[in-house]
Amino acid sequence: MSAPEANEGRKPGTLMATGCGTAIATVCAFGLVQMQRTAPGIWSATAVLAAGAICLALSRVFGRLSSVVPSGAGLLAYVSRGLGRRAGIVIAVPYLLLTLFLVGVEATIAGALIHRLAPAVPAAAGALVFLAGTWAICRAGVQVGFRAQLAATAALVALLAGVSVWAVLHTHGAALAAPAPTAAGFATATGQALFLFMGFELLTAQAEHAEPRALAKGLTGSVVLLAGFYAVVALGVASLPPGDPLELLAHAEGPLLPLGVLICLLASFTSFNGALLGLSRFTAALAAQGALPRSLGRVAPPRLVPTNALNALLVLAVAATALVHWGRALEPAILAAAVAASLLYAGAAWVREGAPFAERHRPLARRVAGRALAVGLAALAAGVLAGAGIGALVLLAAAWALAGLFTLRLWRPA
Repeated sequence: MSAPEANEGRKPGTLMATGCGTAIATVCAFGLVQMQRTAPGIWSATAVLAAGAICLALSRVFGRLSSVVPSGAGLLAYVSRGLGRRAGIVIAVPYLLLTLFLVGVEATIAGALIHRLAPAVPAAAGALVFLAGTWAICRAGVQVGFRAQLAATAALVALLAGVSVWAVLHTHGAALAAPAPTAAGFATATGQALFLFMGFELLTAQAEHAEPRALAKGLTGSVVLLAGFYAVVALGVASLPPGDPLELLAHAEGPLLPLGVLICLLASFTSFNGALLGLSRFTAALAAQGALPRSLGRVAPPRLVPTNALNALLVLAVAATALVHWGRALEPAILAAAVAASLLYAGAAWVREGAPFAERHRPLARRVAGRALAVGLAALAAGVLAGAGIGALVLLAAAWALAGLFTLRLWRPA
């Protein structure tokens, strides 16, 4: 690895931008709107901070895991070391596949926004341009991908936070004075807020060119920044008229329309770009284990990215976008991804308290708290699964079936 490329992945600002940008997506706007139904006004920001506290505990878990097993395989490597290779694949692969469906959601929204600005461009063509353009930036190399992520995330956070503050000041904060929700309503809002942080953990895939201490700081810093950012945006959403965020944008006029489209496209770009930076190494690790063709694990020396894995991810992202666009799978994709992420988080929290990750002199109270966190996250996944429709169940069943096929490949001699 060349010195500039190595240093780019070690900078705290770059690591935090990668973690924050991957988590912030256009689809998060739907989650923030839904939270207003169960925890309106200022209580939505409180729910965000509660979810941030949970994710802060998770960031410390991931920091410990990455220091013991500093692998580009990230989450797959941690769960596999603690529970075995096949269990690791069954838990981690659905997360990978369903994250791509979230990419399909982002591309669908991006295509619709491009069509809104340029009616001559069909929404499907706009979605394809978005996917191919982001893929090309990642394929250009690690340094290019990191720099693009840093610039886009900084612009996104500044613009959206500014708009949110303006919305609060414009309404004089009257919409924030909402009655306290029920305990069940606040718990539901906190569970919805956890989805907003999904993606920051992909930062662990950068362990190959970031020191363990820097990576741990990047994980913790990402969660802290996300919590503060989402709390401000939640207040801004509470100050807006109720309704679908894309419908509100569709009726916007004057400078609000291009500004809104710019913010949404930046959010979609940072989410997909960050996902590609992490998932390409995730895919390469599966190939190295023999669960996928070995050619997907090859890394191009000049650019330091697994180009074959990126090519495969582009094809899968296009397929996922087609399914979301024509199969009306937007909400099922969100729910299915939330279940897969919660289960993966639960697995990571569980293995952190066992060999080889547990410290010998770790206090009993912390070990019990770690196990409780894992059980709570698994219960959250079960709760989301219970309320999910048939579409989400089909997506989860398909993802688990593919994960099962990958585990069967491990029985074959390499």
